[in-house]
Amino acid sequence: MLGHELRNPLSAISSAASLIGLAGAGPDTVGRAKMIIQRQSQHLSRIVDDLLDLSRAMSGKILLARQATDVSTLVGACLETFRATGRTGNYSLNVNLAPCWVDGDPTRLEQIASNLIDNALKYTPPGGTIGILIAEDGDEVVLTVSDSGVGISPELLPHVFDVFVQGAITIDRAQGGLGIGLALVRRLVELHGGSVSARSDGAAAGSTFEIRLPRALPLQLAQDGLDRAAPAGKPTVLLIEDNDDGREMMATMLDAYGYAVSYAADGVQGVEMASNNAPDVALVDIGLPGIDGYEVARRLRMDPATRGVKLIALTGYGLAEDQRRVLEAGFDLHLVKPVGIDQLLEAIGSWDPLAAAAK
Repeated sequence: MLGHELRNPLSAISSAASLIGLAGAGPDTVGRAKMIIQRQSQHLSRIVDDLLDLSRAMSGKILLARQATDVSTLVGACLETFRATGRTGNYSLNVNLAPCWVDGDPTRLEQIASNLIDNALKYTPPGGTIGILIAEDGDEVVLTVSDSGVGISPELLPHVFDVFVQGAITIDRAQGGLGIGLALVRRLVELHGGSVSARSDGAAAGSTFEIRLPRALPLQLAQDGLDRAAPAGKPTVLLIEDNDDGREMMATMLDAYGYAVSYAADGVQGVEMASNNAPDVALVDIGLPGIDGYEVARRLRMDPATRGVKLIALTGYGLAEDQRRVLEAGFDLHLVKPVGIDQLLEAIGSWDPLAAAAK
């Protein structure tokens, strides 16, 4: 099942890449091929993320970055993503999102909501109904996702949150997936001090999933009294990455968004370039030849000329221990590959010239 789920998107990506290289491929064909590559890459990335998160959850290595979070705003944004990608077009949606606050990790809470909504869409035929409700119940915030889909048999219902469990699995794998989404939901909810439950009257009777989380006080947004001037222009960026294709694509992408980008292929060269012409932001891979990204960060922080550079780690290492090592080495942010362009632009855009000058 795992081989099937990994090879399918890889096959589509390989075929689309070959199609782009054909001499007779027209603009429309190339455009469709590019969309296929993007869509299947995102699908493959979700599978890898689920597998890694499952490993972290089972070994107790998920680290929550807690903050006061309005669940309704988070779920609403998640739902907009499904709408933007056309996933909800053939369904009737009943949505009621009351403002409710919890002390939680926004990324993990979004993962919970995305898995539940994705599950409802996956197992509900087009024309069905999806309900999403957020409300307060005493000291708890309750998120309910219901559907009019295929339902859950009485035999399966007690096991829906177990790892690698789905309904009847056939060779065509029509629904797809690895059967670990709900297991992740349960573990992430438990880490937040909450509970999750599932209800269904049986096959073809739809299903309802309910998440309960401890309620928190709303975040009071206070002004710090500082009149911060906006930077005159976009920050300059140094990219230190040894993968040739990855370096070329990221530099090209940032250039397209108007950033002045310089780049280096190893740690020593990166430190030299930063020392000679200090950038505002440095994107640093961890697994570099010569000296690794940790040493790059330490050297840049020791040099008065580069001490104020905003350091962002770009790495394939995503465990809590990896994040700790990154921050201890002097990085400001830890981003796990593959990094979406929106996430990358947000990280670069958080550069603050006043904070940099204060270092």
